[in-house]
Amino acid sequence: MKQIYDFDRYPPPVLNENMLRDKLEKRSKKRQIILLAAGGVLLQITALLLGVLTCDRYPMLSVCCLVYQLVSMSGGGVIAVIYAQKGGNFHHE
Repeated sequence: MKQIYDFDRYPPPVLNENMLRDKLEKRSKKRQIILLAAGGVLLQITALLLGVLTCDRYPMLSVCCLVYQLVSMSGGGVIAVIYAQKGGNFHHE
């Protein structure tokens, strides 16, 4: 493994258990957010396919699925705009 610090010339960076726990917690939250987003996308795809594939036999179900798509996408857009205005960034540490 390549050494990134020369401990003979400089003191090692300050690191304690709380800092490591915080970093682990941030990684865990990022994973949870990614899984939640992936689940949301899969749910959207499933609802869209259900609406498209059942339009012949169950037109009311198809309309409900498409209305769900519109409401969900508009809600996601509003959340994205609010998050962008507040200056949030998942990659900033």
